[in-house]
Amino acid sequence: MHYLREHHRARGALVAVAGGLLAYGAAITGSTRAAADVDARAVSRQIVSTAAASRSDMAAAHVVRTSASLKLSKLDDAEAAILAQVEAGSIPGGALAVGRQDRTVLEKGVGRVGWSRGAEKVDASRTVYDLASLTKVLVTTPAVMLLVQSGKMDVDAPVSRYLPEFSGGARDRVTVRHLLTHTSGLPAGVELDAGSPEANWQQLLRTPLKAAPGERVEYSDVGMNVLYAAAQRVAGEPLFKLLDREVYGPLKMRSTTYLPGTDCQICAPTLRVDGEPVRGWVHDPIARALGGVAGNAGLFSTAHDVGRYAAMLANGGELDGVRVFSKEIVERFTTRQPDAGTRALGWDTPGPNGAGGFGTRASKSSFGHTGFTGTSIWVDPRRHTWTVLLTNRVYEPHGPNQIMALRRKVNDRVAIAADDFDVQLPSATD
Repeated sequence: MHYLREHHRARGALVAVAGGLLAYGAAITGSTRAAADVDARAVSRQIVSTAAASRSDMAAAHVVRTSASLKLSKLDDAEAAILAQVEAGSIPGGALAVGRQDRTVLEKGVGRVGWSRGAEKVDASRTVYDLASLTKVLVTTPAVMLLVQSGKMDVDAPVSRYLPEFSGGARDRVTVRHLLTHTSGLPAGVELDAGSPEANWQQLLRTPLKAAPGERVEYSDVGMNVLYAAAQRVAGEPLFKLLDREVYGPLKMRSTTYLPGTDCQICAPTLRVDGEPVRGWVHDPIARALGGVAGNAGLFSTAHDVGRYAAMLANGGELDGVRVFSKEIVERFTTRQPDAGTRALGWDTPGPNGAGGFGTRASKSSFGHTGFTGTSIWVDPRRHTWTVLLTNRVYEPHGPNQIMALRRKVNDRVAIAADDFDVQLPSATD
């Protein structure tokens, strides 16, 4: 069922409203803006609920298991590591998706979306999570990849070429590459208090540099939003519309959306307000201030959908006969950059001695990203493996935060599952 293609016009209404947040000179204001916000949330809720309904014939605890060149007993250990964190009270539950090259080997939900016995069980194909900073590599980075691939954007061009508002002084030396590698000199965050999403965008784009471009690495949510704004200006349309057409639609990522709405019953909560769990509203404060549609956070999705995206990357930019990116673009953006620490272009790579969430067995060519809410995506091109772990670890944890250790355990076990299987796959880059 090509859900996104059939409902492209409806989703276009959502992204048109989202695009209005950066439509300078034609911003939505006053009562018109308020009505448009309601319409956007209604469309988004329809997207998520219809996507869930399209899979209503699946079991509540959807599980995929196949021995596609991975040792399943080792993946049982990965599931056990998640369950141990549930039992320790660190997370209420999580969704795991694992594959090798273009094949999905495992999709499994563990635990529940909340702490009560009545909370829904996690379903890897159905439960929608706040992806937090995975938005950087599922929205902003792939949008730039598409624009570079089509020749519309140059990673070494100054950002001001594409976004004149971001200019003046040292800003004129900030390049797209600087933003992708978090070496722009922009700060990690900023407090946005201008009173409306449109005004907050304007305020964010005026954020002063803390350091000279290229001087140091500082992971910056501000920088990713500047890049989002620049890419959207080049695209000439809301980035979500571009990605819907070129990435999410072709990959059948039917539950991937901004603004699913606070009555999204298949969304895992990350907040509680006035004693009630809040679903479908972004946890990140910068993305909230920007109206929920941003370049650093705000995207929601399932482990199944993110797994489709990971499989495409592990398969050299193609999945099910549909090419999204050229092999060269995938390699270019996922290769560690000089003078940028562990950073690739938009992506991260393993730190020394197993530092970070990649684990101790990740190959040097591995790449991925993490999200504050307890999410991660990891691809190992040498082993052709990929792993997606989604949790809502920020939702009233009853135990210590051990999400980074959990990521390492899960990724190590996936690596072992590949190493213990003696079938060698052809390289996705051959």
